[in-house]
Amino acid sequence: MATILSTKQLTLPQQQLVLHSGIGLVHYDILKTETLKVDTGLNNLAHVIITSKNALPALQPYQDQVGSVYCVGSSTAQALENMGIKPRIVASNAAELAMQLINTLPNMQFTYLCGDHRRDELPDLFKSHKITLKEVIVYKSAIVHKSFDRIFAAVLFYSPRGVYAFAKANKHQPQCSICIGETTATAAREKFSSVLVAKKQTVENVLVTAIKKLRDDKK
Repeated sequence: MATILSTKQLTLPQQQLVLHSGIGLVHYDILKTETLKVDTGLNNLAHVIITSKNALPALQPYQDQVGSVYCVGSSTAQALENMGIKPRIVASNAAELAMQLINTLPNMQFTYLCGDHRRDELPDLFKSHKITLKEVIVYKSAIVHKSFDRIFAAVLFYSPRGVYAFAKANKHQPQCSICIGETTATAAREKFSSVLVAKKQTVENVLVTAIKKLRDDKK
């Protein structure tokens, strides 16, 4: 039986999606996140940028103060809507979001709720266009170092940092790596020869992409 490895812990319905397809599954969180207590910095939430769902727990106590929210990814957008916040712009990656905001709202000031290992694309673009961006670190993440003595039929990645962490801990390359988005895939192409990108930025679509890939390989 072919087995896939998910570098994110899956919910029971997500697990069943894989197992009902006749494919084996191993899953764990390669990144452990912790929400930080933020005493200051959340006093201006007129224009909020969120690039990860990990920022949402810190935002929740202040959601009545939130004006417009701009986010990355459909799953983050859905989580915001579940909180009662409809994002004004949803982009596929941070650089795309930055350019949309630069082009449409060049005179606004933004608050970016991010983690302690946030990527540079969005802040760098704002800086180069002289747009005010206040960064507030609302969560931190730590790598879970885990190595495996086997090669999986596919390994599923959900962030560039997860790609680098897995590659560092595992000398054996997966037969195929499947990524939630193009930013993660760009990192994966540095480490692995076979990289696929899910059509939608959801965990479920990553799983469906993996299942389809393995089924096609059997034909």
